[in-house]
Amino acid sequence: MKAWKKRDAGWQPCESLPLADRGFRYGMSVFETLAIVHGRPLLLASHLERLDRANQTLEQEGSACQSREGIRKHIDPALTTRALLRVPWNFDFSKLTTGLLRFYLTAGEGPPEAPFAGNAYALFDEAEVGWNLPPVRVESSAAPYLPRPGGWKTGNYWQNIDALAAARRAGCDEALLFNPAGMLVGAAMANVFLQIDARWVTPALETGARDGAVRAWVLERIDAQEEILDGDALRKCTAAFLTNSRIGVRAVSVMDGRPLADATSQIQRRYFDEVYAR
Repeated sequence: MKAWKKRDAGWQPCESLPLADRGFRYGMSVFETLAIVHGRPLLLASHLERLDRANQTLEQEGSACQSREGIRKHIDPALTTRALLRVPWNFDFSKLTTGLLRFYLTAGEGPPEAPFAGNAYALFDEAEVGWNLPPVRVESSAAPYLPRPGGWKTGNYWQNIDALAAARRAGCDEALLFNPAGMLVGAAMANVFLQIDARWVTPALETGARDGAVRAWVLERIDAQEEILDGDALRKCTAAFLTNSRIGVRAVSVMDGRPLADATSQIQRRYFDEVYAR
């Protein structure tokens, strides 16, 4: 793994994360994962827009916390994550190979209730990045999933990993997560689209679904709707696929032991033409 920390307008290699940073101590961080193909980032603008949006919400919460608690009244504006995003990122993607690059914004040092005002990091792993990977088997997780409001991707992924591990022990590739109200949120590491009565639907963001860049791309390209979905939706669906930066668009072959049709070839090909090989 290669890592960098953002300093002013540039990035410097680093080998560690400060243990006092709340991103490490409490999982107080937000991130976006970009697929890199031969040094070219996929859907870069969409990913940075989502990172910026999550950061704005965090800073609004931090300001409210500051006014309530009267702490950290004099934060250096240059240190806020909002300010970090305003500075040109100037990240040199061309020196990367193929893999996954994660941009993290961490809460920085301070007490747990202090406003979010942290650091920007980039971590790169060489990995397979696909657009038509083999179909996967998925199963529903029995444990209620408590998503972070707003569908942010945060450093606290314990529930996701636990559900994923349970699914793999059962011989599946992914787990489907449901919030405490019984509404479908998505997969442990991906968003999900279901085909029901010849319509494509995906969990609405208000259920806790992650506002992924590939998910948004799919919604703009096919006639799909965001809906509140429950367990009945899984039983009614005839086809399904998952989306995230690493897999692109990946068909689901079996859901809770029930075979599904593969209806993803057209959207996979469009993803290849417009995003992967552009």
